[in-house]
Amino acid sequence: MDELMLVAATPFKRNNKNSLSIKDFEFVLSFDLKWMAPDVASKIRDRAIGSQLLKFQGAELIPNFDISNIEIPHGFKPSESIFKERSAIEDIIALIVANCGKSARDTTALINKKQEQLDDLVDIEVAGLLTARELGCDIDLIYDRIHNKVFSKQEMST
Repeated sequence: MDELMLVAATPFKRNNKNSLSIKDFEFVLSFDLKWMAPDVASKIRDRAIGSQLLKFQGAELIPNFDISNIEIPHGFKPSESIFKERSAIEDIIALIVANCGKSARDTTALINKKQEQLDDLVDIEVAGLLTARELGCDIDLIYDRIHNKVFSKQEMST
């Protein structure tokens, strides 16, 4: 299971709620659990929103996945890697996992298959976006990031 998904689910599970204010979400991560500083909790929240693990409903944050299917392991604490920026393809995989209930392994296989079907003529991130779209995921929040990455890469090669 994706570590960011576990972290995003924890405040909701801990409070036994399906929605939380931004303040309450960040409070759990930083003060209740003492996992991170408040400014880092804000960055984790933004990353979870960007990965479409969380979304806004009015002024409340709600998970974009079924938290009842998430089991937080006893003694779980996020690793240092969660504080590092994820690659675009990692965000696409997390998006598909969160919205379609597929494993990261199955998702990676689907993306690789899509890239092979396109004769490897597109970047892996483009194949990931196509796969996400075919599976019914909303890719709007990540599309611009991929578009900019792909086209800035092309400009550098010309």
